[in-house]
Amino acid sequence: MRFSCLPLLLLLPVYGFAQTSPDNSMQQTTRDRINFSGLKIPANGVLFGVDGPPGQILGDAYLDTTFQAGTIRFYGRIGQSDTLAGVPVRLDLMANEVEIQASPADIRVAKGHSVKRFAMNSKLGGVSHFVNVLEYRGDADAINGFFEQLVTGRVELLLHPFISVKKSTYNPALNTGSKDDQLLKKADWYIGRQGQAVKFSPGKKAVLELMADRKEQVEAYLQAEKPDLKSRAGLVALFTFYNRL
Repeated sequence: MRFSCLPLLLLLPVYGFAQTSPDNSMQQTTRDRINFSGLKIPANGVLFGVDGPPGQILGDAYLDTTFQAGTIRFYGRIGQSDTLAGVPVRLDLMANEVEIQASPADIRVAKGHSVKRFAMNSKLGGVSHFVNVLEYRGDADAINGFFEQLVTGRVELLLHPFISVKKSTYNPALNTGSKDDQLLKKADWYIGRQGQAVKFSPGKKAVLELMADRKEQVEAYLQAEKPDLKSRAGLVALFTFYNRL
């Protein structure tokens, strides 16, 4: 079942702040040389003391830039309830915030540590369920944000999306490289069991060790179905099969 959206008038508004770029002005000594000495710019176009265009941040920090209808459950109460249902939401991976669209011109934020879990319509179809990593111990202690719960049961399949920043490669001395930082969306696999989360590197050996109590059935499934253990769909199918045994 997919969610529908309702108006929202709660939480904190998000304000946009314009980023100011450095003044692309020349150093005063260079100005004086140009003004009084007839200094010529070299053929390669590089003139020391002249600031080039500033670097930018490329990419976005959202799991999905589109607001999707969803439901949020908080650790504390918001008004009369701990739940907001039928609201447009999206997840900011870098800020660890759940954004809520109260109206086209009014976006509110809920800090990640205040949200226990949320669900929203998925661009892949169906509904995606997310739970705060604070609900788990073990390897979850070293990260923040949310796990996407792809499969539940005695062994959960969890996916932790996050942002990695690829820094500028610019060398000012040589005037080479890129000044831009790039936001890269990545995700790590985890296994959840009895409140513990363990980082997981998918593969046949790792799967058989994890599912050793049903090894024969799992081996037969792998031989018959040949799922891609590096893909989301293949892992979801395998873990769903295992949890039904």
